[in-house]
Amino acid sequence: MKLATSLVLASTGLAAAKKPVAAKKAVDLTASQKIAGRHARKLVRASRKLEDEDNEDNQEEEDEYYFLTNYRMKFVQCVADYKIQGDDAYESSAVIYRLCPNDAQSESAFGCTEDESYGDYVVGINTYTEAIAENMREEAEANGQEDDDEFDLNEYAQCGEADMEMDEDEDEGRKRKLEEVDYYYIGPKCVNVMDSKGKKIVGTDIALDFFADETCTTEAQVSYYELTGQEIPYSTGLGLYQEATKCASYNEDGELEIKEVCQQLVEDVAYRCDAVYQGGCEKIEALEAELKASEAKMSGGKVFGIVLLVFVILGAGYYFFMKKKQKDAQNSLLNN
Repeated sequence: MKLATSLVLASTGLAAAKKPVAAKKAVDLTASQKIAGRHARKLVRASRKLEDEDNEDNQEEEDEYYFLTNYRMKFVQCVADYKIQGDDAYESSAVIYRLCPNDAQSESAFGCTEDESYGDYVVGINTYTEAIAENMREEAEANGQEDDDEFDLNEYAQCGEADMEMDEDEDEGRKRKLEEVDYYYIGPKCVNVMDSKGKKIVGTDIALDFFADETCTTEAQVSYYELTGQEIPYSTGLGLYQEATKCASYNEDGELEIKEVCQQLVEDVAYRCDAVYQGGCEKIEALEAELKASEAKMSGGKVFGIVLLVFVILGAGYYFFMKKKQKDAQNSLLNN
């Protein structure tokens, strides 16, 4: 009897113990599903909101700079030893460029007149070189030109440590020199552009040179060629003088787009003088003063030359006219 009673109580106790556990598990599972569902819906709504905000920001930014598609970015001048504050440090020289209408035509270094232009801008030499280098790479790819990886202009736009590797067949003298040197650097600097006779400065450009310091401000006492037997690419210039970069391009779908090089350089300006911002006008005018004076002098010289030529032609014409008149008079007297 006691044994039977014990078995009944034990079975009842086990049943009572199992039921709450099962019920508890069911309640926890349902609650966790509801919580997870609410969190998932919140995360989806939040991600959609962020995506919409990003799309709106990108659209607003694109709309803000869409006017650039009507202009070309004309390199005007590289001003040596004029420091410009960059993102991380000062840049050693300044670059002036002007936004000119796509259809503007001018032999001036400015590319167009002030009335035609949208504005003038100043950036650091490293900032400008980096943007131009990236644009050159993109245009080369668009034209189907393969990158041979022999020289990366972008790597040295911000002043980079020089790659001093040389071919195995180089002479031992150069190899010994190379073993003796410390680190050297390659970076951009301002250079003058000479006329075809090499006697007259006609403009400026940006070239790569060999430096002894990591800021690319102190030129090395030894040349890159002496150490490696090779010339630095673009050591005579990037060919920016009289060059203008169109700020519009078409994508694969045939849609008009803003070139990144133009938008980047407008965003990264140190000084600007245009219809929207006039805060940098005085500094830009001071930087451009010498170039404008030089062009005015050249223009004045051309005008004087033209006026002188006109006078010479008129004088010669008058001389021959008088000679003819005198001869006709003499002939008339002889006939009489």
